[in-house]
Amino acid sequence: MKYTKKITLKDGSTVYRFSPPEEVRKAGVVASKTFTDGRAARYEIPRLLEKVAAYRKGYIKEGNVGPTSKIKHIINYYLLSKQYTSLASSSQIKYEAELSKVSSLWVGDLPINKLTAKLCNEVYEHWVSEHSVARANERARLFSVVLNFARSLDLVNDNPMGKVKKLKHEPSTPIWKQDQVELFLDTAFKDFKWRNVGLLVMMCYEWAQRPTDICHLTWDNVDLVGARVSIKQSKRGAEVFLPIDEPLLSMLKQQQDDWGFQKLVVPHHRISDNAYVPLTPVTFGPILRSIKVACGLPEDLKIGHLRKTAINEFVAAGVDSTGIMQVTGHKNISSLNPYMRHTYNGAKTAQGIRKGNKDA
Repeated sequence: MKYTKKITLKDGSTVYRFSPPEEVRKAGVVASKTFTDGRAARYEIPRLLEKVAAYRKGYIKEGNVGPTSKIKHIINYYLLSKQYTSLASSSQIKYEAELSKVSSLWVGDLPINKLTAKLCNEVYEHWVSEHSVARANERARLFSVVLNFARSLDLVNDNPMGKVKKLKHEPSTPIWKQDQVELFLDTAFKDFKWRNVGLLVMMCYEWAQRPTDICHLTWDNVDLVGARVSIKQSKRGAEVFLPIDEPLLSMLKQQQDDWGFQKLVVPHHRISDNAYVPLTPVTFGPILRSIKVACGLPEDLKIGHLRKTAINEFVAAGVDSTGIMQVTGHKNISSLNPYMRHTYNGAKTAQGIRKGNKDA
């Protein structure tokens, strides 16, 4: 068998010595082993070979890592780290999906101590040509997270991906117009099977929140008597306390009458086991598309864009940064920079406040 030597000892007995490749031993996946029983060797060695093959393909995520470990194994090691597991579930999904593309590329088989800025530049240019500048920049950013993680373990001295000059791109996030939101809601609330997605859109827009946090919102965080809601955001752990205005308040009272027997505000009824679980893009996506088709809205309008839509409306209305952060849960004013735009209404409001203060 592969990596196995049959050795006859001086006393005439036979042993089988299994010596896996050095890279596998260093990773702590499979150690050298000697079998004195031929039957045990025939049973155990194939299992060890399977581990070697799985490690080389990047499937095994356990074990130690070192400066000569392959990049795909460093990535796997990172995916088990507290740094990764502390991320929000939505971020984890994105990280794992993008980093798997790094692992499957030729660079994934490269020992991390052999990675140079020149090779990183080749990888980046490949991503640009195969996908887009935006995707290449995002993938390079996540790859840098892993390389910085490797630096923290003293596996490398620097992050060569950080030396690559990235191309500029303007992110294009379609913004909902107010009449589009109203048209969507009018259409969604005409059909009971669409109502939960309609409410999801309404709450994301009214409260400027991310859809994943609304999908996990439970009735114990909603005070319909006091007309307020508390939302613990999954991305950075911020908690916001928001008013519930009409007509959303009336809609939620009706929702509680119909769905209050379970804990989720906008549940998905899973028929397979009769369970009520949070909505996900997989479950609300088809309904979202059906509603947009029914009312003739553009396909590129996404639920995730409603938060930016609402923040832009706050900015245009002249709401100051502190007020916006009270709603959105942002902890740093710099986080609002991407939303800041020079508008006539904003300037007019600022001038009005300035003159009013002067008069006072």
